[in-house]
Amino acid sequence: MGIVLGLGGPYYHDASACLVNNGRIVAFAEEERFSRRKHHKDSRSCAVAAAYCLSEAGITLAEVDEIAIAFNPTWPKASEECTDAELIAELLDPALFGHHRPRQVTVIEHHLAHAASAFHPSGFSEAAVLVVDGSGDGVSATLAHGTTSGLKTIRQWPFSQSLGWFYETVAEHLGLGDWTSSGKLMGLAGYGNPRYALDFLRPEAGGYRLDLSRYGIRPDEPVEDQYTDLRYYRRLKTAYTAAYTDLGIPPHRRARTYAADTGRPAADTSFRPEHADLAASAQLLLEQCLVELAREALATTGASRLCVAGGVGLNCSANGRLAALRGVDELFVQPAAGDAGCAIGAALEVALRRGDLILPGPAMTTAALGPAFSHAAIRMVLTEYGLPFSDHGADLPSIVAGHLALGRVAGWFQGRMEAGPRALGHRSILADARRVQARDRINNQIKHREAWRPLAPVLLDDAGPDLLGTNTPHPFMIIARQATEAAREAIPAAVHTDGTLRPQTITCDEADPYAGLLACFAEQTGRPPALLNTSFNHEAEPIVCTPRDAVATFAASPLNLLAIGPFLVRKDHMT
Repeated sequence: MGIVLGLGGPYYHDASACLVNNGRIVAFAEEERFSRRKHHKDSRSCAVAAAYCLSEAGITLAEVDEIAIAFNPTWPKASEECTDAELIAELLDPALFGHHRPRQVTVIEHHLAHAASAFHPSGFSEAAVLVVDGSGDGVSATLAHGTTSGLKTIRQWPFSQSLGWFYETVAEHLGLGDWTSSGKLMGLAGYGNPRYALDFLRPEAGGYRLDLSRYGIRPDEPVEDQYTDLRYYRRLKTAYTAAYTDLGIPPHRRARTYAADTGRPAADTSFRPEHADLAASAQLLLEQCLVELAREALATTGASRLCVAGGVGLNCSANGRLAALRGVDELFVQPAAGDAGCAIGAALEVALRRGDLILPGPAMTTAALGPAFSHAAIRMVLTEYGLPFSDHGADLPSIVAGHLALGRVAGWFQGRMEAGPRALGHRSILADARRVQARDRINNQIKHREAWRPLAPVLLDDAGPDLLGTNTPHPFMIIARQATEAAREAIPAAVHTDGTLRPQTITCDEADPYAGLLACFAEQTGRPPALLNTSFNHEAEPIVCTPRDAVATFAASPLNLLAIGPFLVRKDHMT
């Protein structure tokens, strides 16, 4: 039996750490939550996240049996371990670990780490596995077969055939931001008509084919030597810019304006119909390619369950298509599907090899794997900042439900922080999903982001058949579903313009304040147990981690309430 520390996000973004003990996940956290730098860009240090994981287990780094990294530093040369002292120190700053310096770390190939993050915690004894991202270790898409013996790769597509890079270049061309903002494209797509023929990318039986020859990049061109220094990526972006411009859509540049009340950058709302149409065209094409990949994986493996990871796995709309695909009985998408989640996969894969994990392992039913804070620690922070607060104990959900029913918006900070980019009731902003104006206020005034960005509903699972048309659990807000007529009527603020929802369902549990809040809201309003939920952060910052983060974000926004532990802070009681 052993303790394994997995490190994710090796490509100078999305660094993370996961600690696994005897095959079970003890803790996971993303470095951005501690550094307060979104995606922890321009650094691969996982040190603070790793230190948190170790503290959760009450051990030191020296007591870890094996450390795994989710990339191969010597790519394209194969490697099973890394002994580069400088790189290891970059990942795990010795100053945070009593100057302990691990002599070596185990190398887990990037897409294998993604695949393991999806299959190993799925609870499935067998599944087809689909990994799609920008690229990692020279690979951009992987089909694999997961069994009780582990993972076997079926087929891979090189970085020169990247669906992730295709999608993010559309987002960048439309001025939505860099690679970190491609998720916005999914929201904009709902407003468009997929009328553009992006014929350089073609779905086909068994997968897809990307051919940018007319823009200077042949699919058979040897480009391996242009990968690690990003020369190929720069050429690719130039080619895509030419392709989208040929459609009559020049690059859109965001207006540099600022909100007068906060001084923060204001959301750019100057998108034209053709921008939404290009977004819709890219979204449809991505979904078609993913469907072909999934069909190939299912047919080759003979499996009826599908697991998904990689950055493209965060695309809720595409996941909805995959969930509805004939032959898919069950779908599991890793909630931390991006590079941060590779820490989970790397740690679990090593645990499997060591014999500490027996498949099928325990199913991942919660993403609450990060730091929690005692009531005493929260009280100390509120007192230190001089904030007036009231202690409602177990009655807090009922009190907050009453405020939400009156149209107020609350920051909600409870228990362990979530893994992944979606708030799941531990670090959330909550509002009444009946009120479209609440959604608009959150987008425009609280988060200062585009008004067309959808917000998601959270609901008790017994409301699923009525609002979602299914009783299938949706614990991670990562799979889109078509809204029922009942949902359109009862929770219109959570229904996107394309008629979809991105739901989170939770089980009724008297010990869970989140579930209690939903139950109290339904009891007080006579409406379904559902609320509007989005992440507790400003647009340009990571989700809040600590009580201090929560107080700072609350103070700098027009949120009405802060429900933190058993305590309630009200803006109208602040002087």
